[in-house]
Amino acid sequence: MILLDLDDTLINHTAAQRTAAQKFGAQFASHIPNYSKQTFADEWASVAAVYFRAFTKGELSFQEQRRRRIRKIFQEPGLPAAQADEIFANHLVHYEASWAVFEDTLPFLNAHADTRLAILTNGAQSQQELKLKRTGIDHYFEFVITAESAKYAKPDARIFELACEFANLKPDQITYIGDNLEKDAFGAQAAGLNGIWLNRDNLVAPDEVQMITSLTDF
Repeated sequence: MILLDLDDTLINHTAAQRTAAQKFGAQFASHIPNYSKQTFADEWASVAAVYFRAFTKGELSFQEQRRRRIRKIFQEPGLPAAQADEIFANHLVHYEASWAVFEDTLPFLNAHADTRLAILTNGAQSQQELKLKRTGIDHYFEFVITAESAKYAKPDARIFELACEFANLKPDQITYIGDNLEKDAFGAQAAGLNGIWLNRDNLVAPDEVQMITSLTDF
């Protein structure tokens, strides 16, 4: 079986988030303190990473981490939840409109159509399932496990163990492919799976990790 990460492995999350941030920033420029067209997308990504990390640690709900991002960006710590949700919805429209698979995603999925495939991702269940559906690749996968549904996040071995239970396979019968060296490749290896790092930027890889630079290399 092949188990796959989703964001920045099959779907270009980074590009979608950047495009969405640029449009969102321009939309709310007059309300964002110290807004800069040149730096806002990077600022959004940095803030998003902080609060998404808190979500994966179980410290915040998925919706609450969105609210915290808006409060931080707008520098309004007391912003009511309903208002923060309303503002974030504008970013979400841009983000969802920008979802797209990588060029190597469909060739890879079609090449392995006779292999059992599934998704293991640190995102939220409904959003990750929606990404698969909107990009037209949901039918390839047997199941989708997320940090939200599992209550554990990569690289915690327990989320990989849960995937093995879902698949009814031993860890060494599953290959896991993902773009994050620590969370995906090393996390999978530590749980007994065959972890492979999808290193799209062709960075220097440690000797102890299997690496591919494209899904079609697998």
